[in-house]
Amino acid sequence: MDPEPPPPVPPPEASPDLATATIVPRTSAKVETLSRHFLGISLRRAFRLNIHTDEVLPSERAHLEAAAGHIRDPDQQAFLAWRRSILLLIAIMFVPLSVSRFFEAFDGPALPRFGRVVVMLPAFAEAALCIVAFEQLRNWAQWKKQRRILFITWVLYFVAPFLVYVYPFRSAFDDSIPMMQAAAEIFGVKLNATRSQIHMVIGLAFGVHALLALGPKVISLMPGLIRASIVTKLLFPGSTAPGWLMMLAAPFYALFAYIIVILPYQITGSWQFVVGNAGILAAQIFIGISGRKLTVPLSQQESHDRIHRNWLAYIGILVVSVGFMVYGLYDFVTQLHWGAIRIVTSLLSVISNVLLDTLIGTDAIVSAMSHFRRRSAPDPVAEQYMRDAETKLDVFCA
Repeated sequence: MDPEPPPPVPPPEASPDLATATIVPRTSAKVETLSRHFLGISLRRAFRLNIHTDEVLPSERAHLEAAAGHIRDPDQQAFLAWRRSILLLIAIMFVPLSVSRFFEAFDGPALPRFGRVVVMLPAFAEAALCIVAFEQLRNWAQWKKQRRILFITWVLYFVAPFLVYVYPFRSAFDDSIPMMQAAAEIFGVKLNATRSQIHMVIGLAFGVHALLALGPKVISLMPGLIRASIVTKLLFPGSTAPGWLMMLAAPFYALFAYIIVILPYQITGSWQFVVGNAGILAAQIFIGISGRKLTVPLSQQESHDRIHRNWLAYIGILVVSVGFMVYGLYDFVTQLHWGAIRIVTSLLSVISNVLLDTLIGTDAIVSAMSHFRRRSAPDPVAEQYMRDAETKLDVFCA
């Protein structure tokens, strides 16, 4: 009798990783992130307020399953994919900006050694942010860890140029008579002028330079916060905090824009600045009123409809206003003798800062909402105070 054949051995069950690998090709995350294909995807994503859930790449979903298994909500996965694209563009934009800042640090009058080091602080801060952004691309799925590192780096980057102008540049040339004479010639002061007169002119010159350097950073902060509020509302439509933040940020943005525009307007006297600034003020009033409609809990569809309808009108007003501002800036840039490279880097700086502030602002808002949510334990005394305040408010506003 022939021996019975051995029973067939069942094939090993495919692990989730192998099952995913049959759909998603195994490629290096770094190679995929820096590929031309993903750069094109990131360009489409970055300037939108959110991406649709069906636009998340299969490789991104596979990475989220492996590195952040608790993130299963499709909208939250889309949010992390959107952050990844934003961070990639920020890292790429900061490469030429970092290089240009180092060259700009050596532009202008000769400074003493310590003064030159102070002037280079923003360049070092931008280079550090660029390096950290590229390094953190691999941690895009680990939101809690990544946001802390990015926030600390952003604080250093944001504060660095403000620290530069704490240094008293008006007295930086006092150490030697030749440097004082050279500074006087550069700033158009007669050599027989007194020291106080030279200090006055040098201080005014560096004050104008400070306004030009810090203006774009301050101007981009408020649009970034407004965009961050909208992104958060789309991600958590039931929350009310983003709408209140929009209402607070809009008037501050209008005030900052007005203050920054005063300098070029007074230098050129161009009426285009008046029209452009009026349009920016009108846009902030519009978005502030629109933010009031977002201070109530909404459904996903209601939040999407209200935001996108108002956002398109807001962007339209801003585009027309900025067109007038750019036309008026021509004379101002001509008088400053800025070259094409300086103009391009200035525009790139504003765009990259808006994207960066949107990313950091969104992380900060979500983190703050989570923090206050954890601390909202029932407190009978606080609840009684709240009821008393609401009763008084109803009587007062009757």
